[in-house]
Amino acid sequence: MTLRRLVSAFLLLAGLLLGGTGTLAHGAEPRVCVAKLASGEPAKAVIAQPARFDCASKQVSHGAGDFVARLDFPSIDVPQHEPLVLRLPSMWQDHTTVHFVFADGSEADATFTSRDAADRLTIGAVFELPIPERHAALTTAYVEIHGATNLRGVVIGAHVVTAQQAYMTKLLLVAIYAAFAGLAVALIVYNVSLWAVLRNRFLLDYCLMVVALALYTVSSSGLLTILDLGLANNDRLRINYVLLALTGITAIRFIRNFFGRDVYPPALVLLTKTVGWMTFISAIALAALSPWEMRLLDKGYFVMMTAMLASGVPLIALAVIRRAPYAGMFVVAWTAPLIISALRAAYGFGLVPYSILLDNSNLIAMGIEALLSSIIVTARLRQITSERDVALMAERTARLLAATDPLTGLLNRRAFLDQAIGRRSQQRLLLIDIDHFKSVNDRLGHQLGDSVLTAVAGAIEQVRPPRSLAVRLGGEEFAVLLPRAQADKCTPDAILEAVRCAAMPRDIRVTVSIGFSEGRIGSEEDWKRLYRLADAALYRAKADGRNRACRATDFRDAA
Repeated sequence: MTLRRLVSAFLLLAGLLLGGTGTLAHGAEPRVCVAKLASGEPAKAVIAQPARFDCASKQVSHGAGDFVARLDFPSIDVPQHEPLVLRLPSMWQDHTTVHFVFADGSEADATFTSRDAADRLTIGAVFELPIPERHAALTTAYVEIHGATNLRGVVIGAHVVTAQQAYMTKLLLVAIYAAFAGLAVALIVYNVSLWAVLRNRFLLDYCLMVVALALYTVSSSGLLTILDLGLANNDRLRINYVLLALTGITAIRFIRNFFGRDVYPPALVLLTKTVGWMTFISAIALAALSPWEMRLLDKGYFVMMTAMLASGVPLIALAVIRRAPYAGMFVVAWTAPLIISALRAAYGFGLVPYSILLDNSNLIAMGIEALLSSIIVTARLRQITSERDVALMAERTARLLAATDPLTGLLNRRAFLDQAIGRRSQQRLLLIDIDHFKSVNDRLGHQLGDSVLTAVAGAIEQVRPPRSLAVRLGGEEFAVLLPRAQADKCTPDAILEAVRCAAMPRDIRVTVSIGFSEGRIGSEEDWKRLYRLADAALYRAKADGRNRACRATDFRDAA
């Protein structure tokens, strides 16, 4: 395909989209006149009575039923030997027959039903009917429709294009839908991956919204019917209602959870949830009961969709007023989807005409939203992780402060016992007491006495192995607990020497006495027994002259 053909195709689609009802630079848009068929009345009887066709009133004014729509075409300049195609946007219809009338008086018919629509429906949910080749120009087409609900019209957006133009339009629409599908998959994978790591609820809500929108796109594009899965085109339209409602519901849920519960009062949260449920119920009712009272059900559905859209406005507005993080960026990202949703609601109420641009507007709006929301989600996650890091650091600091002695930085008694009790392997407990500490305090004062305690703790920290526990049990008493297998890495003599060599206030000489015992600490009773033996050994060390270590002699009980 050449660049020139691509540019032509792009301009063609632009003309199609911007033309509102689908007029092409090289196509023909007919004037549509409708006549309602009486029960059992043949279409030919109506066609023979031109006066019965109404070209002035709105088509919806005729209500539901069976119709003949006359398409009056202007002169069509068609290249020689290039086939023509009539394009009719999909509507709720049970049975359709198109009667083509040419300038030479010849005629041709094309028929399809809701059940076999796969043969005629193309991407974009548009019926394409090849017009038989004639030497004469196409002047008129009569579209005989049975079972029309006529919610927006009997025939809307009809136009004639060349087969080449139709092909190029389909090609571009396929490219757009494929691009959107790729974007949707990427967003789902990206946000699910983030949720698996961070567990932020709004990430799953965003995924649900994208999934609902992707499913709606598959349905509204006509793909469900085109794939010929045995699904009638009217049933596809039922599915459209439900999936569009789910898309709106998940979007409101995402907005609500993105900013968090702290931003919104409970009454507003309850209101949005209630409106969401009512919208879903109206969609289910419409899908299940149509075409019975479909006009009433359709109006009720669009009333609830409008209410749900309106409920999103205070959610965003309140986030802006309360200066929620990234509220401004969120407004920019969601402006397009909200405007498009408002236009679609207006179309549902018959306030704006049909447009292929509007019919496929969800792709444009959500494409814009997805690109901007990806930035917002990333920024929001950065804020959340930053806040979480600060909280974790504060929590670690709090735990550290709660578990350590504020003066020496060693474990306090409670934290030490929590980690010590339960060690069933053989352990060595060393109780360490500063010799003559009371006289040191009396001579130097409490401030320098605290410096002595800190220096002794530092000496103990220098010689104890990594898997050991060091604790200030209280006053001038310390303890070290380590596996007996590591006993040679922290001997009592090493601790004695480390304290002797430690720098002390005013260069005073400070020594310690050590009593140690060995055994298991599987329970609190084991700890008390081991402590009692080590304490007895410490007492003996002090009685023997201090500045030395003594070992408990009752090893059998300790074991």
